[in-house]
Amino acid sequence: MRAFIAVDLVDEAIKQSILRLQKTLSQFGADLKSVEPQNLHFTIHFLGEISEQEVNKISILLNDLDVSSFRISFKGLGYFPNPKRISVIWVGVNDGRKEFVELAKQIEKKLEQLNYSSNRKFTPHLTICRVKTGRNKDQLIGAVEEFSDVDLGINTVSSVKLKKSLLTPEGPIYSDVYEKNLR
Repeated sequence: MRAFIAVDLVDEAIKQSILRLQKTLSQFGADLKSVEPQNLHFTIHFLGEISEQEVNKISILLNDLDVSSFRISFKGLGYFPNPKRISVIWVGVNDGRKEFVELAKQIEKKLEQLNYSSNRKFTPHLTICRVKTGRNKDQLIGAVEEFSDVDLGINTVSSVKLKKSLLTPEGPIYSDVYEKNLR
């Protein structure tokens, strides 16, 4: 199965704010694919194709996490990788950023035991749109920069999930395989 470790966005008010931002951004004529509200999440580690045996091992590792829940504030829009080739629009994390990075470090350290390693530094961000082409890119970048300080609310990170991703022509379908509740 295709899998990843993530923290879901569960706050409905924040989801609605993101939905309004997505609609606003879509008005600039860029070639965007908005992330569906039920799919909004923070990816901590993309695992790729894994077996049922690996699912069990990863679940055991996640179960051993000793982390307290923490609050994060959703603030600001940005994009990856750069203005010349924008491919992702994201919402950032302000308060709680340090705790989020620490959670990711603990997970990465545990995954190293199973020879999963990432050479990417974890930056807490919630992808809200994927940019498919460069059409009207400059207008889109201007709009994103207009919302660089937007405040979308506060949420508590209270669990980490191992998720399965099924790719379909209509978009990915995510389902929970394992959930570790934080203290």
